[in-house]
Amino acid sequence: MLEADTTLYIIVAGSFLAALCNAAFSAGGAMIVLAVTSTVLPVAAIVPIHSTLLIGSTSTRAFFFWRDIDWKIARPFLIASVVAVAIGSRLYVELPETIIATAISIVMLIAIWLPEISWRPKLNHPWAIVGFIHSLFSTLFAYGALLHAVILHTGLRRQQIIGTMAACLTGMGIFKITGYALNGFDYAPYFKIIVFSIMAAFFGTWVGKMVVDRISEALFRIVFRALVTVTAIRLFYVGLVN
Repeated sequence: MLEADTTLYIIVAGSFLAALCNAAFSAGGAMIVLAVTSTVLPVAAIVPIHSTLLIGSTSTRAFFFWRDIDWKIARPFLIASVVAVAIGSRLYVELPETIIATAISIVMLIAIWLPEISWRPKLNHPWAIVGFIHSLFSTLFAYGALLHAVILHTGLRRQQIIGTMAACLTGMGIFKITGYALNGFDYAPYFKIIVFSIMAAFFGTWVGKMVVDRISEALFRIVFRALVTVTAIRLFYVGLVN
């Protein structure tokens, strides 16, 4: 009982911090949740539970920043996400994590530190491609990362980045949870953790929204880039040691 209570407290606290970080900087929250869950949950449960814990954060961000969502980005992302999740939810326990972790970290670093690269020069539907790749990696290994890196080069304001990412990630999260459940994962033993974590994420997002309005555009972009870079380095390290 004590161990179960400790797990609950740790994950709920992590969900609050992740939601605050995501609402303030639109990045970092997924890795906070992943780091927390990987220390207290069974390995087989980390990826499926990761999706449920992020729903509280992303859905409340989508609510608070609804007017800032760019649907020209979110709509094709979500359409492609359905296909990617259908594939990834069946394969996520079989593919080698080492290769994917290393590859995605390299993609993130290139995307975030080479602003001269144009991400949609001749593509009619670039966000469908981003949605498919991001959702596939996220379904397989809990963190897609590509959307975070690419969206920084769109010229959107920070509120638009936060709202648009929230819409994309909320839809993707719903698809992932459904996919894992259809492929046999049982969420029932984790119901209490999920409920309290979603509640904590709501308050974390509320606090984060108050913080984001007091941060300059320049500072926001510096923090956003730093968080994505740190995440990429960590993923690269995981790919090397596993």
